[in-house]
Amino acid sequence: MIASCVPTLWAQDAISTIRKHYAEAQEMVAQYAEWEKEGEWSMPCPMYYEVNIKQNLPGTGYHKERIRLYFYEKENEEWDADEPMLFRSLHFVTWKYNYAAREFYEEYLYDQKGNIEFAYLRNADMDHFKGGEMRCYFQDGKLFKVLVSIRNEETDKYEQKYSGTTVPKEYASVYEGCQHEIGRFKQLFKEIDGETFH
Repeated sequence: MIASCVPTLWAQDAISTIRKHYAEAQEMVAQYAEWEKEGEWSMPCPMYYEVNIKQNLPGTGYHKERIRLYFYEKENEEWDADEPMLFRSLHFVTWKYNYAAREFYEEYLYDQKGNIEFAYLRNADMDHFKGGEMRCYFQDGKLFKVLVSIRNEETDKYEQKYSGTTVPKEYASVYEGCQHEIGRFKQLFKEIDGETFH
């Protein structure tokens, strides 16, 4: 009985730690928004890269995306002319986009080693277009917990439909998209960061 409880306790502790990191990221985003709103630029100033995309897509029309890549920053204590003065790594991503009238929103949280810790996806197409949310928790980049909630069309609130350690078959395509974006955002950050001054 004790042995069977160990994985559960470990998962609970890991989720608590990730939720703490997520709350810290949310607090950071809120603080940055407040600074920008009030025009108060002080150290530490808001640190993120933003990508905006606007285009017409065949069949769905106007398409808009806004990606924000928030990052960690650490000074290079042993400065060398061949090395950057600052080391940066991806911390938190927010991604808002649409297809026609359907709106989507996703978040990705990374640790300081660059491993994914948490992904949140609000997907308008889930469960036959009712809309849903998926939360994925990772340890050392490996998935260990999945929560799925589906929008109740009568109350317009999300209700939990699934909690487990694997992704249900009916949501596999949503998770596959999530896996793709985890790597894509790391690559996008690397490309942008490599071309900026620091």
